[in-house]
Amino acid sequence: MFMKIIIKFWYLLPIFLALLMLSLVYLFTTSSSVLEDIIGVLLLLTLIALPISWIVLLNNKKRWSCVASIISSVVIFVVLQIPLTMLAISSPDGFGKEHPIPTGLAYNLPLPCVYDSCSITYVDTLVTVDSLVTDTYLNIWNSFQGGIYTYDFYYGPLPAGEIYLRCFEVTENIPLSEDRLTESSKIKIKQTTSFSKKVDHQEFIIYEGDWGDYYAARIEVWFKNATTKEEKKLLEKVYRVEGWMR
Repeated sequence: MFMKIIIKFWYLLPIFLALLMLSLVYLFTTSSSVLEDIIGVLLLLTLIALPISWIVLLNNKKRWSCVASIISSVVIFVVLQIPLTMLAISSPDGFGKEHPIPTGLAYNLPLPCVYDSCSITYVDTLVTVDSLVTDTYLNIWNSFQGGIYTYDFYYGPLPAGEIYLRCFEVTENIPLSEDRLTESSKIKIKQTTSFSKKVDHQEFIIYEGDWGDYYAARIEVWFKNATTKEEKKLLEKVYRVEGWMR
């Protein structure tokens, strides 16, 4: 039954590939993790199904249908991927310009890293951490592209649980990259009994905005107790950030 459907409707897979790639245009105007996950899974399944369909067509002596499917799929992928990649890089979303940093607002700058073609080096000698000065507990670092950051976090005794970030644009309190940022920044910790480094250069991405288009974000550090599941905010700090132009 499955092979009969492929043989009869082989042309639907290249069409579906084109529709999925065209739908990626919408992703340049949204940071919906749900939409990206759905399209990503469907695109992966389509790319897996295409070679399978070619084998089925060849085994059933549908050589011309197989050739047509291969050529159309390659053309669709190449023709659509190039402009979509350029669009992703060149199309600003204007978030930073729409949310300028208020005059007189005090904010911190992410710490610099040294990046070459092979690795990223974080200059930890730039950081001074004092258990008596809460402002030193959280340190945000630039990574290899604008909008991609890592963070270090120091804190006192904590039970076992999870530490993660939540970020908000300062002027309108808009959540930033809400679902993905929380998940990517999350790290599990064991119970600690003293002031220590809890998070070491954990990466997270802010999607809203464009490279070089800076705005102010309140970065909050949260903790979730592994036993009670209770959540509480441990610290917040305002940084000047930019968005990753995906």
